[in-house]
Amino acid sequence: MPAFGFVADDLTGAADVLAQSHRYGLEAVLVIGDAPLPADADVVGIAGPSRSLAGTAFDTLVRRDLAGIAAVNLEVLLYKVCSTFDSSTTVGSIGRGIQLLHEQFPLHGPIPVAPAQPGFGRYTAFSNHYATHAGKIYRLDRHPVMSRHPSTPMAEADLRQVLAEQLGTEEVPGAIHLPAYEDGTFKDVWAERRREPGAQAFVVDAVDERHVDAVAEALTREEHGHGPSIVVGSGGIMAALARSISDQPARTPGPQQPSGPVLAVSASASSTTAEQISDAVSNGWEEVPVPVELLQGHAGVSVTALDERVLAALRSGRNVIVHTTRGAADPRYGASIPVDAGYVGSLIGGIAARMAQSGATKDIAVFGGDTSSHALIAMGVRELRVSDQFVTAGPILRSDSASAVAGCRLLLKGGQVGPTNILRRFAGQLTG
Repeated sequence: MPAFGFVADDLTGAADVLAQSHRYGLEAVLVIGDAPLPADADVVGIAGPSRSLAGTAFDTLVRRDLAGIAAVNLEVLLYKVCSTFDSSTTVGSIGRGIQLLHEQFPLHGPIPVAPAQPGFGRYTAFSNHYATHAGKIYRLDRHPVMSRHPSTPMAEADLRQVLAEQLGTEEVPGAIHLPAYEDGTFKDVWAERRREPGAQAFVVDAVDERHVDAVAEALTREEHGHGPSIVVGSGGIMAALARSISDQPARTPGPQQPSGPVLAVSASASSTTAEQISDAVSNGWEEVPVPVELLQGHAGVSVTALDERVLAALRSGRNVIVHTTRGAADPRYGASIPVDAGYVGSLIGGIAARMAQSGATKDIAVFGGDTSSHALIAMGVRELRVSDQFVTAGPILRSDSASAVAGCRLLLKGGQVGPTNILRRFAGQLTG
């Protein structure tokens, strides 16, 4: 039976959890939608597009996923959110997710919030959250990408303030700060925060793996008479949990070998993704921009011509990148605001599904956190497992046999992650 479980608010984030489990030798399985949870794994999870949803749609999806995972007798449950904590009071609200966790597990008490992922350049210090970009560390509200996120720009770095706003409470949540790890009080402060009357959550600092390991230890040593220990956090928590029960050394990635031409589809407006697209195009990839009319959903505008262009390039042996934008400065991005993540994700996912079914490619990359869930749903994917380690937070995945991309080598990448040359690495053009 699984020891750990998770509910993820998007597919790329869920892929990170799978990667961290697999890295330390655990078998992890992700299901999408209402697919049954398998019993032949150490870690099981459910993911959907809640990060891009609001209101009733958000509540309905998260309630369904929490009810599904609650049926498994877990030791620890991770409510997986992005390590950059991007969310708002209306879209993908982490605070609302915490309220729904309490609704499903009413006896749990205050829930720790620990989004730090030091190995990935995500840090929390005195409740302020930081993330790296281009080799530099930025406070969240000054981060070149996250402060300008297209749907959930982060104007506050103090996670206590972010949560207070999203929880709709005047009282700021408590916290466990860095000195507690050094002065020997961490366990006592943890117990105190977990018993705090009336509190819904508390923020936990972490700036290195020792700190995240201490959080994992606290979670696994708790009594479980009323269900699993619950934590809101990133893939860093799953890595620490996996280390806590694994006796295997960390797996390392090997070189990638595609079976033929590679197809990448992207709906990410991140500057990081824009650089990755530019790197691929400048190294011979065929670029296929999605026309703005198609992004705007104009009646009478067909995707057929786009399919034909992509199919022709793949059959000629070219690697192809289909994208809806090359960064937020792309005129198509401004012309298609507000972006419907469901529509755009289904659009690029449908292209990938048809190319795979045609036999033109068996190697597919999907870029974009908010849209990835919708893209995988459009491909008919119900289950994902890790085939191989690759870049941080981006493993090589395989889907269930009933999906349109069965037998394909899959890469899911969030907008802000990955090296500039990630597509060339995926296509086997680089071995480093």
